[in-house]
Amino acid sequence: MAAQVDLNKCTMCGGFTQPLCVEICPDHAIRVQGNRVVVTEFLCEDCNECGCACPDKAITVPLTKVTF
Repeated sequence: MAAQVDLNKCTMCGGFTQPLCVEICPDHAIRVQGNRVVVTEFLCEDCNECGCACPDKAITVPLTKVTF
């Protein structure tokens, strides 16, 4: 299972050019689509970089899937 985004918590925090999770994802698995953050499951390697960077704590990865 890929990273999960709680859209009720996500404020699209804004890094330099896009939300921090999009900027930090090493797999390019996160993007903005239709004014919301979307995770492409088959690209996500469950590293939790996005969850660590999210100031809203809106992204979680099931603990059984974390690969670091």
